[in-house]
Amino acid sequence: MADVILYFGSNADTMIATKALKDGGVVAKMIPKPAHVIATANLALTVEGAAESAAIAVLGKANVALGGVAR
Repeated sequence: MADVILYFGSNADTMIATKALKDGGVVAKMIPKPAHVIATANLALTVEGAAESAAIAVLGKANVALGGVAR
């Protein structure tokens, strides 16, 4: 399954999400926001497609607002 991009409202939220995902056992990589993603933050996270639902669940438990998902 292809990687998915998770984006957030700010770079700070992206960094908080990185830690929350790491603590929740989900591997995420911080990347520059791709041009096709419309978000105010210029950082995003990429996770394996198979881990998308786990990542969203971890972020929900950590109260990190997800701006959206791009495929």
